[in-house]
Amino acid sequence: MMTLLKYDFRRNWNVLLAGLVILIIAQVGISLFMSEVTGLVIGIMGYVGVGVAIYVKMIKTYSSNIRSYNRRLLPVTGLSHVLSPLIFGALCGLGLVIVCAIHAYIYISMKLGINMATYIDFSRIHVSDVLTLLLFSAWVMVFMTVIIFLSISIAGSFRWKTGPWIGIVAFLVLVNLIGWLENIIMTGRFNPNEVFQYTEESTGISITANGVLWSDGMWGSTIFEIIVAVILVWATIYLNNKKVEV
Repeated sequence: MMTLLKYDFRRNWNVLLAGLVILIIAQVGISLFMSEVTGLVIGIMGYVGVGVAIYVKMIKTYSSNIRSYNRRLLPVTGLSHVLSPLIFGALCGLGLVIVCAIHAYIYISMKLGINMATYIDFSRIHVSDVLTLLLFSAWVMVFMTVIIFLSISIAGSFRWKTGPWIGIVAFLVLVNLIGWLENIIMTGRFNPNEVFQYTEESTGISITANGVLWSDGMWGSTIFEIIVAVILVWATIYLNNKKVEV
């Protein structure tokens, strides 16, 4: 897997480096020549845009690897073709988060003139909450990526020109089917509209969830998604080894 990951970084290194330089120059220019509110909004949009670009690059890397004859000749397992793009995207995303954190530290410490610890205490931001949000977001991205990988492999299993459309249909079917099964298993309800109960009160509308709570969180859903992700990865490896046309 490390061999394939090395090839992925070597092939995309120039693009990643150029993107990093452009992002830093753009953020510096925004900080110097734009107002505080406008600069903050555009700066956040810049980071989001780079994050989307990294995600798209990860998807294209996977699609290219499973169709490339040279990549298929590498002495790696079928699992490596799935894990390598995921690790590639995770490392690039982690680098983007680090750059964003450094930018935030410099902005708060130098431009606002506030100590970082004081700012955290004043804003009542808990580090544990931030880490929980990041981990949850990372898992959602990984789970959706596994579904996209399987959809790409399904599309690659057909020689017809309609292969990409079959992949899109497969993605939509998988997302809805998994959501439907999760709804049945976690709540025991076939209709997604029955997951929540809406009641009108004098103070407003009250929403009550009918789902199964696991220690103040939907850990049951996470366990279900992990099991489903393992099955999807197995199906992806099978298609890559047996069905995908190079």
